[in-house]
Amino acid sequence: MLTPHYTTSFNNLQPNDRTMKHLLHALPAFLLIFLSTPNASAQCTNTNATSCVCPDGSDECDLLPDMTISWYALLNYLSGPNESSGRINVTGSTPNIGHGPLEVRGTDLNGYRRFVCGVDTFAVYDPNAQQQFACPNGGTAKQLTTQRIFHKNGSTMTSYERLMPQGMTYHPTHGHTHYDQWGVYSLRVQEPGVSDPRDWPIVNSGYKLGFCLMDYNTCSDGAVEHHCKDDNTVVNAGTTLHGSDFPNFGLGGGNYGCSMLRQGISSGYTDIYSEYLDGMWIDIPSGACNGDYWIVYEVDPLDVVVEEDDTNNWTAVPITLTQQPGSSPVAAIHCDEQAFVCPSGQVRLQASAGVSYLWSNGATTSSIMADPGTYTVQVTSYCGTATSAPFTVTGLAQAPAPTADGAVVCEGGSAVLTTTAANAVWYDATDNQVGTGPQFITPSLYASTTYSVVDVETSPGQVSYGGKSDNSGGGGYHVGGQYLKFDAHRSFRLNSVKLYAGSAGYRTIELVDAIGVMRATRSANVPAGESRMDLDFDILPGDNYLLTVSGTTDLWRSTGGTSYPYDIGGVATITTASSGTGYYYYFYDWEVEEGAGSCVSPATTVSVDVEICTGIDEPLALRGFEVQPNPSNGQFSVSLHVLSNSDVQLDLTDMMGRSVVKERILAPAGQLVHSMDVTGAAAGMYNLTLRIDGRVFQRRVVVQ
Repeated sequence: MLTPHYTTSFNNLQPNDRTMKHLLHALPAFLLIFLSTPNASAQCTNTNATSCVCPDGSDECDLLPDMTISWYALLNYLSGPNESSGRINVTGSTPNIGHGPLEVRGTDLNGYRRFVCGVDTFAVYDPNAQQQFACPNGGTAKQLTTQRIFHKNGSTMTSYERLMPQGMTYHPTHGHTHYDQWGVYSLRVQEPGVSDPRDWPIVNSGYKLGFCLMDYNTCSDGAVEHHCKDDNTVVNAGTTLHGSDFPNFGLGGGNYGCSMLRQGISSGYTDIYSEYLDGMWIDIPSGACNGDYWIVYEVDPLDVVVEEDDTNNWTAVPITLTQQPGSSPVAAIHCDEQAFVCPSGQVRLQASAGVSYLWSNGATTSSIMADPGTYTVQVTSYCGTATSAPFTVTGLAQAPAPTADGAVVCEGGSAVLTTTAANAVWYDATDNQVGTGPQFITPSLYASTTYSVVDVETSPGQVSYGGKSDNSGGGGYHVGGQYLKFDAHRSFRLNSVKLYAGSAGYRTIELVDAIGVMRATRSANVPAGESRMDLDFDILPGDNYLLTVSGTTDLWRSTGGTSYPYDIGGVATITTASSGTGYYYYFYDWEVEEGAGSCVSPATTVSVDVEICTGIDEPLALRGFEVQPNPSNGQFSVSLHVLSNSDVQLDLTDMMGRSVVKERILAPAGQLVHSMDVTGAAAGMYNLTLRIDGRVFQRRVVVQ
């Protein structure tokens, strides 16, 4: 629902600051709110485009930002990056070298703020962003924020707003929103033959869970000289840019700050997050030793910002580690999906980071594509050489090619095709799926054709249960805002969890990874009392996942009887709760599954021969009836081949049988192509009926 002017849960805001809040939430759509503003004197400002320049030199364009990340700041700001035992601290300077500002708004240009509580959206008229918001039924609120995009049309400056699919999180305690997942940085080992540093093996990663975007310095400021470059992706390269190098320098105002109303980075400005701030580090695992590495830093890695260039949001700089205590060499194999494949399938296996690799199949790259079988890898790092434990890629069962007989039918007739396949799927000659089951009845046919059929064999997985089994041990129903934290040791599917609800209603459960990205979400109507909620979350290996509730919670929280860690079938471990190991939040008796999958048999071709039959009915004038293209945008052609002058009637109906268009054609003998246009019709499936010589033929038509 959408509820305007919702104000009953507001309090006074706290003063602004630059602290962060975690969790990144995917949001689905686009919001366009256009605003025209009057002309001022000839200049380039938020209200006047007279002197503004378009990237291509034209007189009309969107003036977009172009966000980069400075290699110079990463190497030099505060003498960084600074290393200690087990950690590297880094600084991120993010120059905007585009023709327009990056402006993110918590309040849209019509004065509304929008919040999501589970499955409900609330629109709040709050033009000055002066109030706090709380979900009316408890739980965590997310704020929908927009990117304001400036548009030049001659001297007129307008703007429109686009709802950001991800990026900002409401933080009522600190009185503003935070940009989640703004920066991700990783320690990597260079791999010979691989040119893009973003593809090199990762030792470990860090992330800035939330940013406040602001105009921290101009590119002309001597304190940040050399931060702004026309190319920041290559270390020790690129031309330094100053204010005069930006044709629309300062567009945005140069006064963006950390507020709920608007944040951003003006054209020709940079924002800096220094290495002494929370989260600006990469933890170095105990298995890493002193040696030569690289730091790869990406800004806006999920491309949630619309900008001029999405390919230059990263940089890579070398670093030599000297402060690490040393370790025995480590070798391990990782797989970012369940290692269960069909006989013809493969999965990607990744070795732990090193300077060279030797796999049991002879490969010498950091990763391989693996068929079913067992593999090991020998990894040489700065600590020495080690060999991994065996890693098995399991082959799933596959049915043999099914048997099926062809058919002969009269022109205009339908063939009945049968197969021995237990779980048959049928395809036409162009590989479109046309049916399932042991029997398939073709549409009316006018020419010989072929079909194919396959058998699908499904293998059940290994199901395990874990976590706190029930809500015994004390506790009560909780308003929300808390979570369980867990590590995934292998890929698996979280099928379901047990809930204890204080009231019936929709609950929204979210899976969030270690860097704040929401990986899965599911909403369902949950009854009061004990029940299971199906989730079907596919989870990749990784540490520090969060399982939480958005919006209405009112779910049982245990305050006693907890015993961390909780093993779940060997595939995952629940390590703690957001408030510590004395609590257990919401999600009991996890049901996990590993190893399920389906394999498709080789295909069997089935031929259908069409003959011209006589002596049964009067000869049919129709020899062909085709629709092209299909699917279409509503404009398509009907191809007919008739043997004599014929009266043809066409009737397009929707799936409810309602007529969309009727047409009558006096078709001359020969080939005829007749155009039809239903571009005003809703997207979906339709039936096209052709009537000729007292007989009826049909084709399915798909409008996209």
